[in-house]
Amino acid sequence: EGDFAWRPLPAAGLRIDGRYRRDRHRHPFFLLRNRLTGEHFVGSLAWSGGYCFEFDVDDGYERGSGRLWFRAGPDAPAPLRVLAPGEAIATPEVHLGVLIGDLDEAINALHEHLRCSVLFRQPADRAGLVESGIGPEVDITLEELYHNLEIAAELGAEVFFIDAGWYTAKPSTTHWWSTVGDWQVSLERFPGGLKPIRERVHEKGMLFGLWMDAERIGPESRVAQEHPEWLARRYDGAAELGGLLDLTNPEVARWLEGQIARVIEENELDFFRLDYNVGWLGAGSQVERFGYVENGYFRYYEALYGIYERLRERFPRVIFENCASGGARTDIGLVRYFNHTWITDWQIAPRSFSIVNGMTMALPPERLMRIGPGMGQSQHRTAELEFQCRLSLFVLPTLGWTHLKGMRSNPELMARARHHVEIYKSFVRPLHGASRIYHHTPVVRGLDPSGWGVLELAAAGRSRAIVGLFRLSDPAAPEYTVRLRGVAAGRRYRVRFDNSGDEALLDGHALASAGLTIRLEAPLTSELLLVQEEL
Repeated sequence: EGDFAWRPLPAAGLRIDGRYRRDRHRHPFFLLRNRLTGEHFVGSLAWSGGYCFEFDVDDGYERGSGRLWFRAGPDAPAPLRVLAPGEAIATPEVHLGVLIGDLDEAINALHEHLRCSVLFRQPADRAGLVESGIGPEVDITLEELYHNLEIAAELGAEVFFIDAGWYTAKPSTTHWWSTVGDWQVSLERFPGGLKPIRERVHEKGMLFGLWMDAERIGPESRVAQEHPEWLARRYDGAAELGGLLDLTNPEVARWLEGQIARVIEENELDFFRLDYNVGWLGAGSQVERFGYVENGYFRYYEALYGIYERLRERFPRVIFENCASGGARTDIGLVRYFNHTWITDWQIAPRSFSIVNGMTMALPPERLMRIGPGMGQSQHRTAELEFQCRLSLFVLPTLGWTHLKGMRSNPELMARARHHVEIYKSFVRPLHGASRIYHHTPVVRGLDPSGWGVLELAAAGRSRAIVGLFRLSDPAAPEYTVRLRGVAAGRRYRVRFDNSGDEALLDGHALASAGLTIRLEAPLTSELLLVQEEL
């Protein structure tokens, strides 16, 4: 999840795998740098199944010139697809760019391409909203739900959703996964149904939504008992792929699409959150066609993309969020149909910086989301509150809970959380959508990195920027000098230091050349600079 590093290409072949031969959370994206000519190649594969990238460098010693060969595409046990007579297919897209410039110039060029030509164009009033909700970390009762709703409203949330468990009568903390597939509101859990909840959410000025782990069915679900043949099969014939539905079966794909549409329409949803908790699929599923054992990845994702393309057209005002076990399917093959994507379930610093740092290379920042102000998901085992809140400002912040029902809130925590929500709404969100991101420390080593991590998010017209300086684990020097890249040399800027509230008027040339030296005495602390042009 965002663990970016440069690797020297040998004068030989190099292969990088994801999802089939290696772990499932790799994003199918690469940057290739020619250190002799200054070229950057950037590539993104629009594919959610197993994949591989291959590179072969011939250093050209005998010819006097080097050559690079590369290939990108799906990877799974062959055959990936068995065609019937007259059947036609389209292979997954590969989006490629080449330019002479630095790393962030290549990244921002990719982001502009994705914004203009690939990703779903969001209605302006449904883009970049602050979310909150309640999930199976607690047993979801009406009392707990309304308690969390009040906290969300107080912190400034604009969307409130019910996560896993709204469909099961059993404790949601332990049975949310076992009855997925039976997508009916549990009247034992919510005797009045969801209508009074939705109305309360709307009264608070928020949009209302639900979660679905739509592509699988739990072992205790009614649909699993009625249709065991709908489960995807492994290569040994067992149906043990985490309850994964076999979307290569057109009947199953139609059922899934109908269930999602029904849940949206019956519950009058403003927001739909898709999860994907099937675990490590490896080779994936298989089915016999025309005497050959065909791998399931190709037809599965062809069907899934078709489902969401049609649902997107049918519900253009509904916010679609891709969750996928944290960051399992962030590729543009799937994300193109969604408003934004969740990038991780790992919220603990300093690795939380590595994830945001790397994922803001692969996708535009306004399309990424993670936990921010508030608590939840154990994110505050390490690091100061501001470290995590400020990190979320470089993407879309989701609000966690701050205290359980029956406990008093911490007024200082609430005030700090509201402060960061206000910075996001008033200062950051207006520049999202056409922003430029600069990775001052593009490589931070390891899952618990040390040193400093620095990000800068700037308006396309250089009128404003935010700079986050994060002191990671030790060893780290107490000072870091940052030279801003999103300012114009001939303009003057007001710089606010968020830790102290102090302000200074500085010219753009000084900010970009001499820079600002920031001192942080302790690891896992941070500073935020708010930079605004003086007109």
